[in-house]
Amino acid sequence: MQKFLVLFLLAISSLLADTQSDHLRKLRRVFPQGLLTDDFGVLNRQDLKINSCIAEPIPFSLNNSANSYPYWQCFETKQSSLHCEPGDYDPVEKSLMSMLILSGEKDGELHEYISRRPMALESCRLYERDWQKFTHDEKYVCISGASASMEADNHKKKWVWIFGRYKTKKGCDSYFDGECEGKGMCGE
Repeated sequence: MQKFLVLFLLAISSLLADTQSDHLRKLRRVFPQGLLTDDFGVLNRQDLKINSCIAEPIPFSLNNSANSYPYWQCFETKQSSLHCEPGDYDPVEKSLMSMLILSGEKDGELHEYISRRPMALESCRLYERDWQKFTHDEKYVCISGASASMEADNHKKKWVWIFGRYKTKKGCDSYFDGECEGKGMCGE
């Protein structure tokens, strides 16, 4: 009986691994440029299609840091964070401003996704709240960003991206309203 149970569990885990690799293979066949890492089953065709509507897909290259096409990368949530870096008071906005920064570490390299411009600290705190909700008890988070640059800091590579959106199996949050759903994009 114990032998049967072990064989059954091995068969199930093999089937799940094949299903996951098939999912990734299908995404990469339709959108070969859009995903730089494994997506761990978090993303779907619509997520990658939205990026191809934002900008013309091109292969990722450090030599083309002005590229506006957003690429997806996925990180373990325990190696990822979102925080609000406080800035100065803006008299026009009548608010303390901050920069939204999402970070993910993978293979000893740090990737930082930074908001396009400062935002009111109160707005940034809403991103923090949603991040906690979407990443709680999730193993992976996928982040989309464009215009990568890379620098070496203390022999550690640090990548800087412009934040677009992030997604877990629980949900998605984006810099631009409606971008997670693709509202007003791709001729829809």
